[in-house]
Amino acid sequence: MVTEPHTAAESTGGLPSYADYVSTVETAPEPTARPPFAILGIVGAVLIAAPLLTGMFPRAAKGEAMIAGFAPFITRPSIDGYRDDLGVLDRARTNIETLRGQGLIPGNYPQIDRFVRDYPGIRSDLSGTLDSIDSNRGNYRLLADLPPLGTLPWLLTLAGLGLVVAAVFGWRRASAGQRPIGWRGFSALIGLALIVVPLAGGLFAAAPAGRPLIDGFRPVLTHAEVRKVQGYFVTLVAADGELNSRFTADIRAAHPEADLTAITALEQRWQPMTSHFADLIGAMNDNVRHFDAVVALDDSTKPLGFSAFRGLGWFFAVPGVIVLIASVWGLPTGGRTEGTAAQTTTTHDEAGDQP
Repeated sequence: MVTEPHTAAESTGGLPSYADYVSTVETAPEPTARPPFAILGIVGAVLIAAPLLTGMFPRAAKGEAMIAGFAPFITRPSIDGYRDDLGVLDRARTNIETLRGQGLIPGNYPQIDRFVRDYPGIRSDLSGTLDSIDSNRGNYRLLADLPPLGTLPWLLTLAGLGLVVAAVFGWRRASAGQRPIGWRGFSALIGLALIVVPLAGGLFAAAPAGRPLIDGFRPVLTHAEVRKVQGYFVTLVAADGELNSRFTADIRAAHPEADLTAITALEQRWQPMTSHFADLIGAMNDNVRHFDAVVALDDSTKPLGFSAFRGLGWFFAVPGVIVLIASVWGLPTGGRTEGTAAQTTTTHDEAGDQP
């Protein structure tokens, strides 16, 4: 015959001890200890997967490079300098047309004729590029003041890894009937950090500027546009070469009294002007692929109904709130603790009152 185990009180024939009841209450697993860790694990997995699925690592890094690459050009002094350069070209062309109208041009100058003919279109296109840059200086500054874009996917991924670790070890302790308070606290710190990052970094206010900046730069940062602008400078360089080699000398020889003030100003300004524009064209050319990556990043969340830059702050804050809630879910409240203690005491008293 199998004998049933007896408590210490039953073996001695006495009443149950208080320790028998206390040990039972303290070793019972928390019924809601494990579900919060399942939620933390899911959130962590999403935070790891999202930057990978959206290509956020390379695209954000290229966006950061584009912001750095355009930094010297998106300033008021820089834009004003380019407009002054165009003004020099305007006045030189007018000077040439005036000489032609006065019949003072002694020969044929095909490169100069091409410059006079094509310059209005060149001027319009270059001016439009400068206008696009100028009108987006505020949007650019907002993005430039954000935390480096290349670090953002790493912050999400590291937070996700931390949550997965907390979920695994917290679940194991809860399954063993232990209270995983330490892992709850660790998860809560991660959740708090996810909320603080967009607030301290200004993501809510500044990140939405990404969409208008993309729209403003879209006509400018294409390979076709860069090739077209490079072609403009072939025209300008050829015209300047003809001005210096033949045109100016011929007119001075034939008409010493001719007014060449604006043409002379162009010759004096030519070297710094071409260097200035070459830097801008180089930056445009270097950043076409970077710009395409930024567009792809912003469009990666379109299936969800919003652009990535508009939702950037929420990518941190929403998981952070969920993590904070899950971290405290199921923790004993003060009322529950007192009620459990009162119930234990009452049970003990009732046991003591039994004859």
